[in-house]
Amino acid sequence: MEELVIVCFDDKYKAEEALLGLLKLEQKSLLALDDAAIVVKSAEGKIRVKAYHDLTEPVPELGNELWGGIISSVIFHRELKIAQGTFDPDFLTKVEESLKPGSSALFVLLRSAESEIVLKALSDVEGEILRAPLSESAPSKLRDDLSVVN
Repeated sequence: MEELVIVCFDDKYKAEEALLGLLKLEQKSLLALDDAAIVVKSAEGKIRVKAYHDLTEPVPELGNELWGGIISSVIFHRELKIAQGTFDPDFLTKVEESLKPGSSALFVLLRSAESEIVLKALSDVEGEILRAPLSESAPSKLRDDLSVVN
């Protein structure tokens, strides 16, 4: 089973710093970071998303379209109903409330084998850690829901 971990920060640059910390662990071969995304909410409330992928590999299971679906469902779940049945509504509300203007969040998809390493590394950062388990069918369900929305 996989898990979506979101770390929310009051500062718009902290998510980048947290991702750099994880990349340093990857460089030391302590983990293999397949997919991550950074969400920044400007002072005006605009959302910017930066996806992290290894460009030498084929697009992993969570390509840009699916990351967009996850982030849209988490941040805009009241407008988009694609999150229904995939994420706990309380989890969605916590994420939405944590992303205030001038803040950032790091979204990381974790395999169970690497959860402890990543969570230990993220415990050192000053952010709110939110976790949501993803069933094996969650990526395909999100893809199906996205195709209906598009």
